Amino acid sequence: MVREEIQEDAELRRAWNELALRLECPEVFYTYEWAVAVQRAYGGTLKPLVLFAYEGELLVGLVALAREKTGSCVSFLTANTADYCDFMSEPSRRREFVDAVFSELTNRNIGNIVLANLRADSFSVAAISGAASSRQFYLHSRPAYLCARVVPGSATERAALKQAVASKKRLRRNMRELEKLGSVLVRHDTQWDQIEPMLQSFNRAHIARFLTTGRISNLIRAERRAFLYELARELSSSGWLTVSRLIVDEIPAAWNYGFQFAGSWFWYQPTVNSSYEDLSPGYCLLAKIIELACDRPEMDVIDLGLGAEDYKDRFATANLQTLYVVLNRSFSDHLRAVGRDEAAAIAKSSPRIESWIRVMISYIAKLRARLRETGLSGLLTWFSRRIWSSLFGVDEVRFFELPMIQGSPKGSSGTTLRLLDSDLLGAAAIRYVDDPSTLDYLLRSAQRVRSGDDRGFALLNAEGTPVHFCWAKDFEGFHLVELERTLQAPRADAAMIFDCYTPTSARGHGFFADAIAALADQLCSEGKAPWIFGVATNRASLRGIEKSGFTYRFTLGRKRVLSFNRAKDSIDSPSSSKHR
Repeated sequence: MVREEIQEDAELRRAWNELALRLECPEVFYTYEWAVAVQRAYGGTLKPLVLFAYEGELLVGLVALAREKTGSCVSFLTANTADYCDFMSEPSRRREFVDAVFSELTNRNIGNIVLANLRADSFSVAAISGAASSRQFYLHSRPAYLCARVVPGSATERAALKQAVASKKRLRRNMRELEKLGSVLVRHDTQWDQIEPMLQSFNRAHIARFLTTGRISNLIRAERRAFLYELARELSSSGWLTVSRLIVDEIPAAWNYGFQFAGSWFWYQPTVNSSYEDLSPGYCLLAKIIELACDRPEMDVIDLGLGAEDYKDRFATANLQTLYVVLNRSFSDHLRAVGRDEAAAIAKSSPRIESWIRVMISYIAKLRARLRETGLSGLLTWFSRRIWSSLFGVDEVRFFELPMIQGSPKGSSGTTLRLLDSDLLGAAAIRYVDDPSTLDYLLRSAQRVRSGDDRGFALLNAEGTPVHFCWAKDFEGFHLVELERTLQAPRADAAMIFDCYTPTSARGHGFFADAIAALADQLCSEGKAPWIFGVATNRASLRGIEKSGFTYRFTLGRKRVLSFNRAKDSIDSPSSSKHR
C-alpha cells in the first residue's frame, strides 16, 4: 500500500509505533509522531510517499519517503530532521521489504533515491545493496557522520562512569562559578504545558548563540520552529520528549531539546545562554544528564547525535557511524554523484580551499540577492561604481555634535530604545530571515555583543519588533573604518554613535532619526556629549542626523588615485578638530 499523506489516525499511530519498537535498534526518529510533525511543518515543500507492507491485518513493513514537488528524486521523509533514518521491518524480512519498495519506485519511474543518515549497523545496508543490484540501480555510499555515544554498561560500570563524570575538574570548577551567581538546579520537563511556554525563548537563544559564533541557526526558518513545536506537542503526549534546562538564579543558562525513548536518552538540539558561555553551561548540563542516566537501569545509551564537537568526545565511550547512500538508474547521474563527493572530500582535506569555497559561495549569494533587488542593469551600475570608487574615489565623512545647550530631542512616542542582547538578536534574525544584508549586520553585531566592548541598541516599534540598530562607544580612540583612521576626542566626555542600520523592509519611516535621537538622549543622561558621523554621499543619512538636532562640525576625507590614499580634511570648527 502506498499513501501520499500520513493520516491522522489513532490505529495507524499504534501499528506504526509498535513496528518501530520491534526494530533491531528502535529510535524515536522512526515514530509516527516524528513523521506527522515533519508533514505538518514541511508540507509546503515535501510530498510524503509512504509505503506500507501488511500481512493480513498486521503491519510488517513501512518506510516514510518524500518526493520533492519539483523533481523525480525521493529521500527519507525525515532526512532533514532526524539523526537516523531507516526502513522498518523485522530484520529477517528486511531484504524482502526493501526489494518490494525498490520495485514500487521503479514502477513509478523514480530514477534517483537519496538515503541520508542511515545507520551503518542497520540490516537495511545489505538489503539496499542487494535490491539495487536486482533492480538495476547504481549504488554509491559514503560515510556520513560519526555519532558519539555514552554507553553506561553494567551496574559497576555505571557507578564508575558516574564517578568519572562528577570528578571532572572542569565540571566542578564551572559549577562552583555558576553557584556564585545564584542557586543552580537542573530541570527535566516532559509535559506539554511545561514545555510550550519555553519554546520561544529556546528558539531565540539557539539563534543568538549561532550568531555569536558566526553561523546561522536552522531555527531561523519558520518551518524548523514549527517542526519542533509540533514534535514537542506530539512526543510529550507519548512521554518521549524531555526538555532539560540548567537554571542559574531562575534564568536558563543551557537547554537540551531531547528524547527518552526505548532505553536511549538523546542529546538532540542543545543551546546555551550566551551570557553564561564562559562557564560552559551546556557542558555542565550534559554531565548532569549522564549522571542521572547512570542511576536509571532502563537507560542503555546517552546518544549525542550528529555533529563532531570536542565536548562530546570528552564524554563518549562509543561511536556510531551513519551512511549517505545515493542510487541512480542513470550511469551518468551516478558518475556525477561520485564526482561531487570526491570534490567535496578534496575540499575538506584543505581548510584553505574549503574556506575559499565558502567565501565564494557567500559572495555569489549576495550578488544574486542584489540582482533580485535591482535587476541586471542595477547590478552592473553598482559593480562599475565600486570599481571606479576603489581606484579614483574621494571619501568624505562629516561629523556632527549635539549642542549641549539644546539637549537631546526625543524620538517617536511609538518606539522604544532597548539595549541589544542575545534575545533581541534572536528575535531580529527570525523577523528578517529573508533579508541577507540584515542577517550580515546581525552576525557582525553578535560578535560585538559577545565581546562586550561596545554597547548596541535596538529601536522597537509599538509591536516590539526591532526596526533599527545602532551602537555607541567613547569617541577617544574610535577607529573610523571608512577612512582607516583613529580619532582623538574633541572633549573628554564625547561619545560616538556609529554603525546605524535599518532593515530593508523598515526603511522610509524615519526610524534612523528616532533611534539616534533616543540614543543621544540616553547618552546625555549619562553625562556624555553625543557625536555622530555620516558619509557625505549618503544624503538620506545626513538629513536624518540633522533632523535629530545634531550640528555639523567638521569633515575628514581622503582621495584615492589607484592604490594611493591622500588625506583631504576640511575643518569648520577649530575647537572640534582634534584627529589623527
